[in-house]
Amino acid sequence: MRFHKGDIVEVNFLFADGRLKVHPALVVSNDELQEVEGIIYLALISSKATFHQYAFSIEDGMANFNFAKPSYVKCQIIVANVERDIYRKLGIMKLEFVEKVIEKIKQSIF
Repeated sequence: MRFHKGDIVEVNFLFADGRLKVHPALVVSNDELQEVEGIIYLALISSKATFHQYAFSIEDGMANFNFAKPSYVKCQIIVANVERDIYRKLGIMKLEFVEKVIEKIKQSIF
């Protein structure tokens, strides 16, 4: 298993209008799910500050690298991928912030 909860990866996202675009994403699923099902759940990361009520702002120090622009986890945009669809790992978000993102996802979707 190459990817773990908290990893920030790069993956192609399919948007509702049919466009594909490479974006960073946060791995939000646990290792067991990936091992058993082969599925990795990812939350989109974007520099576009739309839908603030669903966005989790990524501040300097939350990960082991800093984004070039202000960036947000889009907690309403979650996709299921498999390992082969992930291009590369960019870094890791600290677990305490990953847990906050997961809580924001629950509030945003459910």
